[in-house]
Amino acid sequence: MSNRSMSRRRFVELAAGAGAISALSALVGCAPKTIDEMEANQKASKTIDCDVLVIGAGAAGITAAEQAREAGAKVILIEKMGWIAGSSSLAIGTLYGAGTQLQKAQGIEDTPEALLQYFLSRGGDKLDYDMQKFCADHFGETIDWLNVELGVPFKKKVSKKSVDTIPRGHNIDANANVAVTAMAKKANEVGVEFHYQTAAESFVVENGAVVGVLARRSPEKLYQYKSKKVIVAAGGFARNDDMIAQYMPDYEGVYTEVGVGCTGETIQMGFDIGAGYIGHGGTNGILNCPVAAGQSKLISANAMWINTQGERFANEGGQTHDIYYQVAHFDDRKFYAVYDQAMVDALKDTLKEQYDAGIEKGLFAKADTVQEAAAKLGIDGAKAAESLDKYNKMAAAGKDTEFNKKAEQLKPLTTPPYSVLTMTVTTHGTFGGYNVDTQFRVLDESGKPIENLYAAGENCSGTFIYDDYPGGGCGLCFAFTSGRWAGKNAAEAAKA
Repeated sequence: MSNRSMSRRRFVELAAGAGAISALSALVGCAPKTIDEMEANQKASKTIDCDVLVIGAGAAGITAAEQAREAGAKVILIEKMGWIAGSSSLAIGTLYGAGTQLQKAQGIEDTPEALLQYFLSRGGDKLDYDMQKFCADHFGETIDWLNVELGVPFKKKVSKKSVDTIPRGHNIDANANVAVTAMAKKANEVGVEFHYQTAAESFVVENGAVVGVLARRSPEKLYQYKSKKVIVAAGGFARNDDMIAQYMPDYEGVYTEVGVGCTGETIQMGFDIGAGYIGHGGTNGILNCPVAAGQSKLISANAMWINTQGERFANEGGQTHDIYYQVAHFDDRKFYAVYDQAMVDALKDTLKEQYDAGIEKGLFAKADTVQEAAAKLGIDGAKAAESLDKYNKMAAAGKDTEFNKKAEQLKPLTTPPYSVLTMTVTTHGTFGGYNVDTQFRVLDESGKPIENLYAAGENCSGTFIYDDYPGGGCGLCFAFTSGRWAGKNAAEAAKA
């Protein structure tokens, strides 16, 4: 393990998550790679039949199950955790799309064609053109569907994300879990069966076609789910250190906050039967303050941000996904927020508690000068002081000539003492896994569909995202959109 990873792991203890992962490993770690129906019949203590089996109860899986059931299929969804899981339930709740009713209500002129050109400019030109076009064509439709058909509340303002010049970020009024919960409610209403604490272990394969799944409910209970079609929507592999090292080595050791179930064994199940991998070493992530989960508001755009060398390195008010990629490639995966006392005095309630905890743990430092405070954390203090002096001069002039920070965020930091707050990054997903076509059929290593096998969500997002994130909300919208179409397509094929 690198020194970079160890420095981050000192910040946060994950005992609960580690325990959950260990328990899961006991269920799935010794599974056979392939199994045919005769052997499955011998091994399984119970057989359960359905038209469509969905693996994974996140945004993609629940959507796929609901849509398959709406199309007339008998649907069972299995989830290895005991609850609605997946990284989607932890997301802020932005979806990316074009040509929506919310855009039109704001007078924003936009089209799927224009969105396609943006996707292609952000790495999509290195991927399958048809998938890029599919996402551009259907993302806006998915947002309208969630808003109008399922009643998911969205904020009226559509926001700009990343370097995109058109507002396309549609923000759920609260967080993504609102949409996931609404989808689960609808799935239950239409008759989807949810089987929790059921860990997929192996695909059952006959003559090259997937005909079911062996899944374990306990060390003693191994069930065979016979299904005409199977949809894998079990998330990525951000919590699988070996897979990160193999497929995304640039992010080895980066702390992750994804759901504890995102350990990648269902992706490996597909590889065991010949599924092709697609991915380009990218991850999704956010900025993180080590005294709080998620994106703490201590990560303030009103502060000045510096690296370990004491240098300012970015527009503090810029897109967090783009800054994440910068920091994730720093040797130590750290950056630092410089506060003056006026900013500290303005902190209230939870934020003040987080600040005090950071001081107590030695993650934050305070001194009469920024040079002294920075030096306490191993930062080049002289360079930090130089950076602050330059920053304050730009703030006084009202113009950031280095990184074009907005004037309203460019506030002088002139009230001593000064605090320097340690910050870092955390992954929120992996862009790699199954290769799929636009029907969301899983393709083998030669590019041919594996009969009866579909995928949706993060475990096939490498088809849509190259190595960085086009804009906040793309991953979540891909989850819901791929789930919609994988569910419909699988159900229609099951009835044929």
